[in-house]
Amino acid sequence: MMNATVHRRRAATAALLAGAAMLAGPALAGDRPATPEGARAVQAFFDRFLPAPPAGAAPPVSVKPDGQSYVVSADLAALNGLLKAGGADASYDSATLVVRLFEQDDGDWRIVQDSFPTVASRAQDVTSVVRIDNYRQTLVIDPTLAWWVGGAASADKGNITSRSPKIDQTIDFGPLAAAFATTVNADGSVSSTVREEIGDVAFKMSAIDKDGKAAGSSGRMDKAAFNVGVDGLMSRKLFDLVSLVSAHRTDLAQHESEVKDLLRPLARPGLRFVEGGEASRFMIATPMGAIALAGVKFAVGVSNAGPDSAIDAAIGAEGLSLPLGLAPPGAADLTPSKLDLALTLKGVDIAAAANTAIDSLHLGGPGPAISPGDSAKVSAALIGAGPLRLLLAPSHVVAPAIDADFQGEMHYTAGKASGAVTVTMRGFDKTMNAVKGLGPEVAMKAMPAVAMAKGLAKTESDGALTWLIEVGDDRSLRVNGIPLGKAPG
Repeated sequence: MMNATVHRRRAATAALLAGAAMLAGPALAGDRPATPEGARAVQAFFDRFLPAPPAGAAPPVSVKPDGQSYVVSADLAALNGLLKAGGADASYDSATLVVRLFEQDDGDWRIVQDSFPTVASRAQDVTSVVRIDNYRQTLVIDPTLAWWVGGAASADKGNITSRSPKIDQTIDFGPLAAAFATTVNADGSVSSTVREEIGDVAFKMSAIDKDGKAAGSSGRMDKAAFNVGVDGLMSRKLFDLVSLVSAHRTDLAQHESEVKDLLRPLARPGLRFVEGGEASRFMIATPMGAIALAGVKFAVGVSNAGPDSAIDAAIGAEGLSLPLGLAPPGAADLTPSKLDLALTLKGVDIAAAANTAIDSLHLGGPGPAISPGDSAKVSAALIGAGPLRLLLAPSHVVAPAIDADFQGEMHYTAGKASGAVTVTMRGFDKTMNAVKGLGPEVAMKAMPAVAMAKGLAKTESDGALTWLIEVGDDRSLRVNGIPLGKAPG
């Protein structure tokens, strides 16, 4: 396995180093000549996965040999018959996607695309158009993995519009760059990442409200970046599963046991999905003025680790600026300018839930594939013995008059919630003065609670105030050990 892994990495690296040459002149010395027999084999591959077109209609994908490459052409309008047959109220204008496939001497396949047609689609009363200028992409596929091992994409600029009787939306963007990378793990699973950066993004929306009045907003960001990753994926099993389902669309129930045998390796502990994004100099124009952020980022992840499975999320923002008049007078000092928040949900068993769902799967009969009773079993397997635990990682919020850290953990089981959160604030007197600055009416209502909070606080050696807030199973509430009665229900 290690030698195969090294081979794949070297092959992918060599292909990616030649990426610029591929796009300028796609054929490389290590490419095998395309043949009519090879074209028929590639055509059969696509036909296996695509539904058969309606009678008399052209196939959605065609393949022909051309020198050292196989030219694959797909007319999106050929999908209209399939969409109609499936009951979808949607259609595409004629637009041909063209890619070239190169079979390399090392057994890998290289996919090259050097253009992107204007794509227009209609769904009910919405018309959408996508335009991308000077789009180029290359991707290297390892057939033994049934997965890509590397690649890159770029474009000069693009435009997406969506129009309906009541809403018009437009997104314009500048330079685009993407990178695809994969490593092979010792057990044959893959770890893959996709990262994309887009510059000079601008968006605009106009709408007609329920009273028939026009309203709209617009915004822009200097740069946006997105990333998606998967770790521990048994890509070959996934390919085999898709192949089986595609080959037996009409009699899949007769192959239920095979489907389950392919699903189980995909449900094993060890699989993780992650997704994230960030944007810089983000601004939205509203009728009241501009809302701006110097930077914003987010991340979510799902880890299948059996009883130690976890779902986590994080968000961060800084440089928030609000227009005058949007917040009450005096609220600027209490408006967060920076936020970092991270949460993790534990106490779930994704593998147990997935395997219970696989065991309960029944592909024959008129009812749902998983009955309502079995769905309840899946939910019970997900939660297991419990408790559910929500972990608040060390997080931070900053405003001109706020500097606070907080972290803690909450438990939930059998309809009962309990836990503890620690809050630490620096410069609390500044916070109190900012509350007073909200005006007499607000201060009269808020100051007693603020004063009580200060009285309950523990003063640290550096002058910071700390509160340990504990909620019991009986909904009792304690702050730094002092009981405050029942927590709100």
